[in-house]
Amino acid sequence: MHRGLQAEIKRIALITLLLLVAGFMLNNVLLTLLVGGGIYMLWTFSHIARLYDWLDQGANGLPPDASGVWGDMTDHLYRMQQRNDRAKQSRRQLSERVRNITSALADGIMTLSPDRVLEWWNPAAESLLGLEKTDRGQSIINVVRDPRFVAFIQHRNLPLPVELSSPEDPSKTLMFTAAEFGDGNIILVVQDITRLRNLEQMRQDFVANISHELRTPLTVLSGYIETLQDNSDGLPTGWQKALMQMDQQTDRLNALANDLVMLSQLESNRKPPPRTQVQLTPLLEQVVKDGCMVASEKYHIFSDCHENLELRGEYKELYSAFSNLVFNAIKHNPAGVEIRVACRSTDSEIIVEVCDNGYGIDPKHIPRLTERFYRVDHSRASSTGGTGLGLAIVKHVMMRHGGTLEIQSTLGKGSCFRCHLPKPIAIA
Repeated sequence: MHRGLQAEIKRIALITLLLLVAGFMLNNVLLTLLVGGGIYMLWTFSHIARLYDWLDQGANGLPPDASGVWGDMTDHLYRMQQRNDRAKQSRRQLSERVRNITSALADGIMTLSPDRVLEWWNPAAESLLGLEKTDRGQSIINVVRDPRFVAFIQHRNLPLPVELSSPEDPSKTLMFTAAEFGDGNIILVVQDITRLRNLEQMRQDFVANISHELRTPLTVLSGYIETLQDNSDGLPTGWQKALMQMDQQTDRLNALANDLVMLSQLESNRKPPPRTQVQLTPLLEQVVKDGCMVASEKYHIFSDCHENLELRGEYKELYSAFSNLVFNAIKHNPAGVEIRVACRSTDSEIIVEVCDNGYGIDPKHIPRLTERFYRVDHSRASSTGGTGLGLAIVKHVMMRHGGTLEIQSTLGKGSCFRCHLPKPIAIA
C-alpha cells in the first residue's frame, strides 16, 4: 500500500477518534461526526479544486502542495507530465534532425496517404518535380501525369522502380521508387539519374562503335593470314606456327567483336522483341546439332525435350542464348563430359536447362558469372577461346523476354543453367 494512502487512512482514523471523543463530551456524537466529516470533505474538495486548476493551466510549474493520498496523486501526475514533456522534446528534436537530414539529401522524398495524396516532401522533391505549397493535399497523379507513373503508383504491390522524363525538364531522367509504411502510407523517392543514364549511353555507344570498327581491320588481317597460309610452302618453317596462332587469335577477336555487337544491340534496343511463335523443340535440336559440330566427338551432347512447347519472342536472340550456354559447357569442361539440353513446362513458365557433369563452379563465383568479362579460374582462361560475354548475352536475352537465368553448380559434379521463361497466354 502506498505511503500516501496509509497516511490518509491514519488521518481519517485519528479524526474519527477525535470526533467521537468530542461527541461524547458534548453529548451529541452523531452531530459531531457530521460536522467534522463535512469540514474534512470541504478540505478534501479544496485540494481537488487546486489540482484541477493546475491541470487546466496545462500542468505548468510546480503542482499545488498536498499531503496524504492527494499529495501522492499530485506527485504522480507531476512525474507523468515531466515524462511527457521530455518525450515531446525528444520527438521534436528527432523530427528536426530528420527534417535537416532530408533537406540535405539530393534525392527527393515524399510521403503519401493511402489514397496517394501528397502530405509532405523535402526541398529536393520540390525542385525535381516543381512542387508548390498548394500541392499539399493534392493527389500525386495531378503532379506526375505520365501513364506509366500512374500505373506504377496505383499498383497494389508497388512494383519495381520506374524511369521517366522529368515533368519540369524533359532532358532529365528521374527514377521513382516507392515503399509502403505504417497503415498503408507511401514513401516515394525520386532520384535524378540523368548523368548515370548519359554515362550508360556513352558506354553503349562506345562498345557499339568499337565493335563495328574492329570488324574492318580484322577482315583485312584474316584475308592476309589466309593468303599466307595458302602459300606457306615458300615461307620459313617457323612462320607456319606463327600464322596458325595469328589465325586463332584473329578468330577469337572476330568472336569478341560479334559478341560485343550482339550485347550492344540487346542493351540499346529498349523495344520488346517481336512476339512471334517460336517452336522450342526444333530450336533446341538445332542448338544441339551445332554444338556437336563444334565439339566433334569429344563431348556427348544430347537433347531431352519431348514436349511440343512454344515460346513467343525473337528466334535469333533465343538461339544465341541457348547456344551460348552449350558452347560454354564445351569450352570450360574436359573432353568426355555429357551435356544435356532439356526443356519442360509448368503452369506458368517454360524452363530450358543446359546441364553438364564437368568441373563445376565454386558457389562464391555464381553471383558474378553474368558480368561482362568475368572469369572464374584457369578453366575459363582466354586460351579456351571464350570472350567472357556469353552469359551476359544470355542474361540480357532473358530480360528482354521477361525471363530469368538460374545457375546451380557443385565443384567436381557439374553445372546446370536454367532459363525460366513466361508461358504464352492462350488466346481463346
